[in-house]
Amino acid sequence: MRTGSHGLRMGANPRRLPRATRIGVACVLLSAVAAISPRPLPAGEPARPVNYYVDAALANNPSLASMKQRIAMKENEAVRAGALADPKAWIGVVNVPTDTWSFSQDDMTGKEIGISQMLPYPGKRDNSSGIVAKEKEQAEFDLAEMRNVLRADVKMAYAEIGTVRAQAEVVRRVQAILEQIVEVSRELFAVGKGSQPDVLRGQVEFQKMREMLLMLENRERVLSIRLNTLSSLPPGEPVPPLAPLAEFRLNISADELGKIYLEDRPARKALETKIRKGDLLVRQAEYEGKPDFDVAASYMFRENAPDGMKRSNMMSAMVSMTLPVWRKGKVDPGIRAMTAEREMAVRGEDALDNESANAIGGALSSLGNFASVATLYRTTLIPQAEQSVQANLEAYRVGKIGFPMLMDSVMTVLNFRKEYLGMIGETYMTKARLEAAVGRELP
Repeated sequence: MRTGSHGLRMGANPRRLPRATRIGVACVLLSAVAAISPRPLPAGEPARPVNYYVDAALANNPSLASMKQRIAMKENEAVRAGALADPKAWIGVVNVPTDTWSFSQDDMTGKEIGISQMLPYPGKRDNSSGIVAKEKEQAEFDLAEMRNVLRADVKMAYAEIGTVRAQAEVVRRVQAILEQIVEVSRELFAVGKGSQPDVLRGQVEFQKMREMLLMLENRERVLSIRLNTLSSLPPGEPVPPLAPLAEFRLNISADELGKIYLEDRPARKALETKIRKGDLLVRQAEYEGKPDFDVAASYMFRENAPDGMKRSNMMSAMVSMTLPVWRKGKVDPGIRAMTAEREMAVRGEDALDNESANAIGGALSSLGNFASVATLYRTTLIPQAEQSVQANLEAYRVGKIGFPMLMDSVMTVLNFRKEYLGMIGETYMTKARLEAAVGRELP
């Protein structure tokens, strides 16, 4: 059969190639399996642990600093809420006859100085102060929840970067091998010992590797910016090598996680505080139906009579009170409004309990599945796929299979490696979501 640039035999027997070429092909292909396996970090590049970024985020995040100022504001508001209203003082003239404008003509004319103080119904001030104190306590739990969510976000970004980098490293090593394979296939085609489809298939797979690598590198850049931003670091700062991600199993039950959630989840504690604040708001609305008191005292100076008789100065005292007579139109609606607000907090707590129970159950199920599938990849699928590559290599060398089948086996190992790394990354990210759901870091 004639061979040439347009008439090549498919699956040409490599045994008919020159000995040096056969050895080169064998070495290149045999190195493909080993090249896909992960490598340790180069010496001199210490891995930066996730706690470095978590600590930086918790120490420097501006939203956390803003919430701390809100807590300080509420602390001072609680003091103000329990303070009395400012007293009132006055100076005036009393009962001056308008025909003479004389201060000595009439016995009731005088110059008066007085002071008054408004006194809320007993218990109202303490209740007002208690409401703001609960708002401060709620803000403290909100701050703890922000820290809880931020920590989980940092851990997820860290795990995703580690996964993308490991996958990109695998792709780079396979790409380097494919480049050598494509070069060998070109040489075989040039001397009439290969086929054009083999060359084209190799080139297509190589370009697919380039596309895959570009996507992973872009994803890494995006995630690096996100990790630095979450950690309050310069967004463009390079992210050094990260600690490798390893398989793990979370040996904890849903009941244990449920107890941790009830004890530690800041968002739930914030809602509990909001419910207790609702009780105080209802009581405050009820206080609107109680009278407030105004205590006043005054002293009046009188001039001597026109005949020179001395007039005594006079003192007055008075207690007045508000009359909450519009209860139906003012007090009762206020009580109903505050009761509704409290019920909203109760329903919010119920909703959070349901949401967290669902998150805990789903995360535990996913973690168990991820761990089992990752073990399956590591112990069975990847070793068998690598053995398949070696077997196909030998078969290709003796002409029993074609080049496409060999390429499929190499790509299968690549895909299995990527899936395995992605599974481990998902395990870490799911664990971070679970920690956010229960409100505590898990071992």
